[in-house]
Amino acid sequence: MTLSTSLSKDSIRRAFDRARDTYAKAAKVQAEVALKCAGHVPEGEYPAVIEIGAGGGVLTRHIASRCQHDRYVAVDISPEMLSQVNLRMLSNPELVMADAECLKLSQDSFDLLVSSSTMQWYHSPEVTIHDNLKLLRNGGFFSLSIFVEGTYAEFAKASAATGFGSMLPMRPAEFFIEILQDAHVTDVQWEQTSYTCHYASASDMLRAHRSTGATATGGDKQPSKSAYKEFINYLERFRVTDGIPSTSSILYLWGRR
Repeated sequence: MTLSTSLSKDSIRRAFDRARDTYAKAAKVQAEVALKCAGHVPEGEYPAVIEIGAGGGVLTRHIASRCQHDRYVAVDISPEMLSQVNLRMLSNPELVMADAECLKLSQDSFDLLVSSSTMQWYHSPEVTIHDNLKLLRNGGFFSLSIFVEGTYAEFAKASAATGFGSMLPMRPAEFFIEILQDAHVTDVQWEQTSYTCHYASASDMLRAHRSTGATATGGDKQPSKSAYKEFINYLERFRVTDGIPSTSSILYLWGRR
């Protein structure tokens, strides 16, 4: 299963570069997800750590506080987001601005690999996740969290009905579970969890999504005003007491190589 080639890595990078100053405040779900992702990592010593999608440092701070390390490699496609990582909490930090699907790092080099809210952007995760896991030494630990099918369900329904906006094609949880099973890792475990945020208005929801960089979808960037109005009205159908909901579905995977 491959994402449309119209969703270029440059568009992903630019979207997150633009979100540099807004991501930390807007990424409420991502912050909760990062905390839980880190919680699956047993506390202890991990001489060499690699984090994929480290921009913003949301996961970084949790890993740094629970995992003693001598080397910390933080990878992100966005240089602007990568600049937000707090280096003071890390031992021998290395910032690597790169597409994680094209990493030039040696296999069997790390004791811990973590990644939160990143691998849903991969074009070919069935290949790349295997390659990422090969960066671990035998017995090395990994903890991943990935947005999966069911994410932004309300947005997707409104978009399909009105023609406004576009959605990143989300893969089902089973797709990623099979990838890990095929990778022959040890004691892999998984859990799927849903999160719901509520917004006072549809425009607030759109603004929040833009602020987290979730705008690189390869769709029409200049929708009509009428389609936008229909979209806003359609989202109102989902309104509950707390506001208009936006649901995210997250798959957690953890284990050892």
